[in-house]
Amino acid sequence: MDLHTSPTATPENESIGSLLSGLIGDLQNLIRGEVDLAKTEMREEVGAAMRGAVMLAVAAMLGLTALIVLMFGLASYIEKWVNEWQALGIVGLGLVIVAALAGMLGKRRLSASSITPDRTIESLKEDKQWASQQVKSVKS
Repeated sequence: MDLHTSPTATPENESIGSLLSGLIGDLQNLIRGEVDLAKTEMREEVGAAMRGAVMLAVAAMLGLTALIVLMFGLASYIEKWVNEWQALGIVGLGLVIVAALAGMLGKRRLSASSITPDRTIESLKEDKQWASQQVKSVKS
């Protein structure tokens, strides 16, 4: 008996073994590809969200500065008809209303951006179907 071959090794067993080995290698490559795709997709989504957040911050700073100057001017103008504290109260109430509207709009825009890797999830579902078909074909 030859020492390099086992008594149970047959051409059928070797072909199933090589098929399983090839399938495992393909699955490993597929998983690596999916991980790379998920990383790329997450990087794109996070980058888009960050750009949006930076633009909101810049707009908020510039808007706040301009708003302070304009509101003092408006309060000074209203003082012609009412007391100083009433003019400041009117302007403050108007600012609260505008701030609430701006906050709701900003929240809606941020929630519209999604950081879930939708393409990767769909691709993983397809990979799962492919892998189960491959395993079934090897078993039969």
